[in-house]
Amino acid sequence: MMRSPFWITLAGLAVCAGTVTDSTLPARDERVLKLETFFSSYGCPKPDHAAEYVRAADAFQIDYRLLPAISLLESTCGAYGRMNNNWGWNSAHSAFESVPAGIAFVTSRLAVGGPYRDKALDQKLLAYNPSAPYGRKVRWLMRVIESEDLIPDPSGPSNDDEK
Repeated sequence: MMRSPFWITLAGLAVCAGTVTDSTLPARDERVLKLETFFSSYGCPKPDHAAEYVRAADAFQIDYRLLPAISLLESTCGAYGRMNNNWGWNSAHSAFESVPAGIAFVTSRLAVGGPYRDKALDQKLLAYNPSAPYGRKVRWLMRVIESEDLIPDPSGPSNDDEK
């Protein structure tokens, strides 16, 4: 189970018990729209929590595409998640009060947690899952999220995608 509630203040946002408490996103943030398109293209279940992913990423100053990409790989965006843990956090043994609480908690850990703090993306991914193909797949999915031209391939990256 998740530890007792914690408070972190970062960039003027308060995070308690894994919930980001801020509503400063513009009404039509392009990143939210990109995440909604990404989730829809892979048949992810609703709600997709796109705005929560962006809010948490902004609060902890990490790439907004990281956790959604991990979510697709680990649980097909929650379709196969357990206990509101759509990211395989703690080898899928951790439970969260809600998916938004899990988003905020895992994002905070990837930003400031011991094995992840002050590390570049590749180093964070290696700490998250030491399998080299895992990191390549996450980075490929992050590019899918950002690209309007790249059509998602459910089988993941090919060797050509990594060049």
